[in-house]
Amino acid sequence: MDKISITTMQNVAIEQSVASVGERIVSTLVDGGIFLAYYFIAIFLYAVSGSNVVLILVILPLVLYHLLCEVFMNGQSFGKKVVKIKVVMLDGTEPNFIAYFLRWIFRIIDISLLSGGVAILTIIINGKGQRLGDIVAKTTVIKLKEKSLSETIYSKLPDNYEVVYQEVRKLNDQDVMTAKEVLDFVKRSGRSMDSLHMATKAKMAIIAKMGIESQMPGERFLFTIVRDYNYIHSRG
Repeated sequence: MDKISITTMQNVAIEQSVASVGERIVSTLVDGGIFLAYYFIAIFLYAVSGSNVVLILVILPLVLYHLLCEVFMNGQSFGKKVVKIKVVMLDGTEPNFIAYFLRWIFRIIDISLLSGGVAILTIIINGKGQRLGDIVAKTTVIKLKEKSLSETIYSKLPDNYEVVYQEVRKLNDQDVMTAKEVLDFVKRSGRSMDSLHMATKAKMAIIAKMGIESQMPGERFLFTIVRDYNYIHSRG
């Protein structure tokens, strides 16, 4: 499975699995089935009403389907939701309306004109899971993996745990998830120099957001703020 390194706002590179061409094709087929069912409903309503206004009103959602879905369903269409893939920005942030709009406009070239031939070719050559619309919008499509408990921000704490940094309240779930992913990378790499350097970079970004100073080594600091965050938020 192809991987892509997404650099988060904390300047930490997180590896994600790129949605395969096959998964994107299945997603498109699911959406196509929805299109077909809705199309027959639209034709029926037009036949009953005989009004061109009604036809336009029921056809318009088909034209805007992917744009509306991705804007209101957090980067997913119904097909993407079934296959468990989603649109993300290459910098790790959530796409904005402009990004979704650019992807939607370029579907005409990517998918509609040559039945997806341009999209498939671009995705394979690009290596980042990007069709033309993604390249222009600086997005890609990643696979959502099912997270086990150990892959969430959850961390088991001793009964007598005491918070070290009260300023951890300034962080959010994504900040702490980034810290935990860096810790997992440090562990998997056998505490290599590169992984420890990454932990230090993550620490510097987080202490800047918390507005504190800390002499703790990066790995230890990240471990501490994950535990502090869990303690504070588990007690409301």
